[in-house]
Amino acid sequence: MLFAVKKYLMRRAIGKRSQRQPFDYQLAEQYALEGVDDPQINNSYYFSAHGEEMSVFVRLGQRIHVDETWFAIFRNGKLYSLRQELFAAGASPVKVSKTGENWTVSYEGPLNDRDEIRFHGTFFAGRRPIDFSSDMPAVRMATGVANEKWNRAFFSRLQTISGQCHYEQEGVLSGELTLDGERVDFHLPCVRDHSFGRRDWDYMNNHLWLMAVSDAVQFNYSLVSYPALSVLEVGNYRDAAGQHYLLQADLDLQQIGRGTIPEELSFCVRLDDAGTLPVKARVLTGVSYSFQDGQYLLYENIAEFVLGDQVCRGILEIGFNADPSRYFNHRDLATIKR
Repeated sequence: MLFAVKKYLMRRAIGKRSQRQPFDYQLAEQYALEGVDDPQINNSYYFSAHGEEMSVFVRLGQRIHVDETWFAIFRNGKLYSLRQELFAAGASPVKVSKTGENWTVSYEGPLNDRDEIRFHGTFFAGRRPIDFSSDMPAVRMATGVANEKWNRAFFSRLQTISGQCHYEQEGVLSGELTLDGERVDFHLPCVRDHSFGRRDWDYMNNHLWLMAVSDAVQFNYSLVSYPALSVLEVGNYRDAAGQHYLLQADLDLQQIGRGTIPEELSFCVRLDDAGTLPVKARVLTGVSYSFQDGQYLLYENIAEFVLGDQVCRGILEIGFNADPSRYFNHRDLATIKR
């Protein structure tokens, strides 16, 4: 009974907050680090595009002193990736810029040890952006908060994870790639992710992000654990009928709390249209990344998905704190209500 009351109170409070503070997309698009002096503030641009023959993911995480940089291409069964992760601020070979309503991503240089790449792509939006704070059903955050012991210290800790803006947008990444002298034109379904605010990688216990995209469907499932919040799950699914939001998932948390990459995941999600979506994901290949001197390890994997009767590709991203005792705050997962 106490859990149900706490969830009700939080759900009502979150709904009121979303009404008072609606997401301002145009303002978020203009965010930059000018005037920032805190090295924990992050401004991150991410693009993940997938087709039957080719996948691309790119990330430029800007901080005042460093550019966290990812660039990888999976084509014809071979993975090409940028070996260096960190560059001085402003020195990343990945360039991201906005012209009008479109975003441009470019890279020129080596991938792997000796493959030479020139890449230029433009993101064209196809759907309205989804804000992770205001668009996701309030019941998801309310459930996560209701699972914790409430006191003044808890609500103080909860403020640590507030203040982040995180939204995603579905569209198409179109452009050209020159790979070891071979030119390839591409036109790939894509999800663009923009997040900014305080991001301390060491504050995260562990996380999982699944994203799949095709012309027919787009799927997102995000799970994260913080010291202040043991489990938070949100998600969405877009099909021909429109956008649907995740109300509940039955993913076995044991599978993602072992500190290893799961080769396959299979679970079901319940959506706000009363439908149920079976989800299967199988890792094809990936790249590992290390943050803050090894305090947090992240694995960005390209995966094949089966969403109901739709087959497509996307990302299985999973990350772990260097301290295994912190996974899910060392909670008994059977006691966590979802």
